Amino acid sequence: MNLENILSALMEVDENELPLVGLDAAKANWAMFYPELVKTIDAFVANPKSMTAQQEAVLFYGTFLLAELKYTPALDKVLELFACQDTFLTPIESVFGDTLTELVPSLFYILANGNPEVLSDFILGDHLAMYSKGSAIETVFAQYEAGVVSKSEILDYVSLWQSSFLASPGITNRFLMSVLATSCIDYQLDEFKNEFSALCNKDIFDEDRATLAEIRAWDSANGVKQFESGLIQADFNLVEILDSWENNGKSEAPSVESVEDEMARMLSENNLLANTIFDENFIVKNSVPVSSLGSKVGRNEPCPCGSGKKYKKCCLH
Repeated sequence: MNLENILSALMEVDENELPLVGLDAAKANWAMFYPELVKTIDAFVANPKSMTAQQEAVLFYGTFLLAELKYTPALDKVLELFACQDTFLTPIESVFGDTLTELVPSLFYILANGNPEVLSDFILGDHLAMYSKGSAIETVFAQYEAGVVSKSEILDYVSLWQSSFLASPGITNRFLMSVLATSCIDYQLDEFKNEFSALCNKDIFDEDRATLAEIRAWDSANGVKQFESGLIQADFNLVEILDSWENNGKSEAPSVESVEDEMARMLSENNLLANTIFDENFIVKNSVPVSSLGSKVGRNEPCPCGSGKKYKKCCLH
């Protein structure tokens, strides 16, 4: 398959199915495909609003194939790409969506290959990325979890990042302070508990990312670690991950037939057809929860269990 055919195959998506033929062809012809990916990244960085649909497909699938193939030489190019401003409705958010917080940490972890310093430099960099910097923070904590980063090193990194974020208050650094606080909670870095608790009296946290109540509670005993929960994966299979990620949290709505069968069963029991008025206890006992009717809780939305944590860090796993 030549390059033109590979690029076309990446666009062949029916009914939200992944372009499996294109992905297999890109991997099988990586020496041909990778230069096109680099060319596309450069074009995006130069003019992110100029992307065609085909270029966006190359950018999205090609970038995550780097993780699957563990193509570490691409780290600098990937960090250049994700240094773009990535808040809502920006071009890179349009291409990558929720994967900026969900899959980019795995990408960073694999390509950084045990090098926390390059990620710390990215976090401290003078660029407008917000979610990608947060992903880099989570990646360094994952390196700590894996034993690549020592306890003394992670403490030093937290102190360094905290000082930097506090020195330049703003929307981005408020978000990053929240990522940093919850990461310290998750990894039981109780050395920072008093510091972060005291900072709750100042307007320096993004409460959409972490509530002040969550930070003050400092529930490190129930922290959610990156590898342990599967939020970061060192072995990355793009098709499997996208399939499972898309299906996670979905509950299939009951069919018309199943609803009718259930109603018939209920009405046949206890001669309910003869009773046209149901008391309150009956209604409560036989109600169907709204959550079971096919709704989907967003991975970054509050968990419906009421814990105060995001769904992806609570009942999703």
